Amino acid sequence: MLPSKISTDCLTLLRLTTTSPSHPHLHLFHENWSNPTATAWSLRGPTHSLSESREWMQESLSRFDNYFYAVFAHTSQHEELGVHVGSVSLRLQADGPTLPPPPPPRQTGPHDLEEEKERGEDDLPLRALGYAMFPEAWGRGYGTEANRALLDAYSAAVARQSGGKGKGYVEAAVDDENAGSLALIRKLGFECVGWKESEKVWLNGGWRGGYWVYGLHLPLPSRISH
Repeated sequence: MLPSKISTDCLTLLRLTTTSPSHPHLHLFHENWSNPTATAWSLRGPTHSLSESREWMQESLSRFDNYFYAVFAHTSQHEELGVHVGSVSLRLQADGPTLPPPPPPRQTGPHDLEEEKERGEDDLPLRALGYAMFPEAWGRGYGTEANRALLDAYSAAVARQSGGKGKGYVEAAVDDENAGSLALIRKLGFECVGWKESEKVWLNGGWRGGYWVYGLHLPLPSRISH
């Protein structure tokens, strides 16, 4: 459904799909998930060995049908991909939305309203957005650019797969104190759905008893073709 590579002005996103112990995909996945700072806000927490990363990658692909991309920043050197700066992903959330989604934005033109009535028969399952940038890449806009590229590619795939008549929904969960992530998802166009109470857990140096839920309807308006 999604391409093996996604390119932007500054970045290349490489989809990781192969879990063989010697394959570069697994080692890139391990670089992402073994970084304790990049994964500080993850309930899963960092992995501690290549074998643990392999088990987690296999589960991510089989259980969550995860579209997981390693993110590379372009450099002046003649490197094929660039410098590895983090990851972005869209994983299946089979249990449905954490909170009821807001209504999708209504179209305004008569042709758009007619198409809106026809949509819904080919709705795609809910997916959740995930991302983790390495500390050395913070503050450069890579997270916004990489996530926007992934969402654009997924939005185009939703429109293409359904002939423009299906729709999708992406959810993002963000901790109240994770200011960087809150700013990022707002830039991406996510709408705040509400606060989700949860059992308290120790995460990134403090006890957390809930998180903000944001949502985004797809296809994105620019991706809907008539």
